[in-house]
Amino acid sequence: MLGELIALCSAGFFGLAGAAIAKGAQHVRGDNGAFLSILLTLLFAAVIWLARGPEDGWPTGWVVLGTGVGFFVASGLLATVFGRLTNFRAIALSGAIRASLYRRLIPVFSLVLAFVLLGERYEPVALAGMVLILGSVVLTMRERAPARQAFDEVPASQLRLGAIFGAICALCYAAAYVARKLAMEAVPDAAFGAMVGAITGVLWYIAAAPFSARYHASLTGVFRDAGPWQWVAAASLSMGQVLLFFALKHADVAVVAIIGTTELFIGAYLAAYLFRTEPPPGLWLVLATVLATVGVVMVATG
Repeated sequence: MLGELIALCSAGFFGLAGAAIAKGAQHVRGDNGAFLSILLTLLFAAVIWLARGPEDGWPTGWVVLGTGVGFFVASGLLATVFGRLTNFRAIALSGAIRASLYRRLIPVFSLVLAFVLLGERYEPVALAGMVLILGSVVLTMRERAPARQAFDEVPASQLRLGAIFGAICALCYAAAYVARKLAMEAVPDAAFGAMVGAITGVLWYIAAAPFSARYHASLTGVFRDAGPWQWVAAASLSMGQVLLFFALKHADVAVVAIIGTTELFIGAYLAAYLFRTEPPPGLWLVLATVLATVGVVMVATG
């Protein structure tokens, strides 16, 4: 149950980050804290790793160590680079709301990849809980789905292309979960993995800066452009990311990914009642929250 609890804490931080991003969007600065979150992830993971030291189970052979580091690097590229790039492309083509619906495919892809690549199997109670959580995500679409009229002037071919990029984005993030799990089978050190993934993201920004004005601006204005809400969002994203590695060490990929969807509800309630950037949740979101809560309990106990 430890992994499930850590996954829920991680989702809580991601939900807080989402609400803080929405609050900070009223005064957008730079990349709204995206690169800052990578730097803070590197800082938090390095502090934990140096304070605790390497965890037990480190490989003695260079081949196994290199394999683990390679998977950590791959997870960083999949999540920080390819996942983010395809997400931005999906938003540009089909809008932010519809793109967020595509990202909800992440736990579905995670379940399939974990079953095929990792051989994960689940007890009936846990499977039933997963179904409830996924069903709760479907209910949120009834409340948050964009009005059809909003897309009347968007060509159907553009929407289809946006859907393709959205699906690729979800697949990249799901594959990153699997890559992290494979990495920790070789190097079972969550803090080290989070540190390597963050370093990969930093190096990507440095390499891309000479060719991209957006990446260059993120690098040069990382501290200048960060306001209070950008710091809150970046710190929350960083804690959620580090905890995600620890959750994957102690729980199955599909379990972590599906519990992670509860960030939707946490962020929605924080945005509505704490930050007051969105209206109070409607009936469908309340029902979805109840379903998700029951589902999380069933997954944790099953």
